[in-house]
Amino acid sequence: MDPAPAPTGQTRQVDNGIAAVVEDRIITYREIRTEAARLVEQVRRASRTEQEFHQRMRELEEEIVQSMVDRVLIVKAFDERGYRIPDSFIEHEINEILVRDFDGDRSRLLRHLRDHGMSMRDFREDTREEIIVRYMRSQMRQSEAVVSPVRIEEFYRDNPERFQRDESIYLRLIQLTADTPEALDNRIDTVMRALEDGEAFADVAREHSRDRRAPRGGSWGWLNVSDLREDWRQVASALDKESYSDPIDAGPSGVYILYVEDRREAGLAPLQEVREEIEEILVSRMARDSQERWLERLRRDAFVRYF
Repeated sequence: MDPAPAPTGQTRQVDNGIAAVVEDRIITYREIRTEAARLVEQVRRASRTEQEFHQRMRELEEEIVQSMVDRVLIVKAFDERGYRIPDSFIEHEINEILVRDFDGDRSRLLRHLRDHGMSMRDFREDTREEIIVRYMRSQMRQSEAVVSPVRIEEFYRDNPERFQRDESIYLRLIQLTADTPEALDNRIDTVMRALEDGEAFADVAREHSRDRRAPRGGSWGWLNVSDLREDWRQVASALDKESYSDPIDAGPSGVYILYVEDRREAGLAPLQEVREEIEEILVSRMARDSQERWLERLRRDAFVRYF
């Protein structure tokens, strides 16, 4: 491999100028700038000065070049192994893109391709390559062994700051609305009597609540107390586990009744609660390291030249 500096924002070239050659594939500056254009505004927002903006753009273009080089090498490795993507997979992916990005309007897709100097054949090949890259990277991830309990415990012990938790509650609620104040009062009385009689809050929510989570027994799941809206936060903070609030007047939204089903105090989360999270972190790291070693081998064994 013949290393040389990747293109930068300061060394602008003509659109068809060559940025890199990978085997028999040429990567042009136009391709790089087309990819980078999608992120220009994001980079500008993240930059405090014009100098920082240009520096970030240079780094972005370098990342794009390397990503394009790696993509060519990954597709080559896929083809050399005799693998094949069924045409039906490619068509399905194209249809997904058509619906997601172009509202199912094929003419909009064709205009987009034309504006970017691509034919439908180019787009199909681009889609095929995207599928291949995802597949090959996922295979690398799946090849990782299960993380040992010892490594999980070590990571938990060495990174306590990552597992600090805010005070949180498992929240259920009932929302009541009505066309008139009198009708609303009647509904409140009905619900409060049911709760006072010992009916399960989830059952009462399913029957009476107007909240969209009513079919799930009014469940909002686990929430940080600090993330609750102000009027709910004060009430929820004062509620004991397995207790409900008095009706909270929310104006046009009607009335809310909160129920704290469970509570977690602020502090270090127990290992059993974060074991799967830690395992996911470690598997991702192992897969990333394994992928990088694999890509280094591909780069070493291929003809790659940067301009």
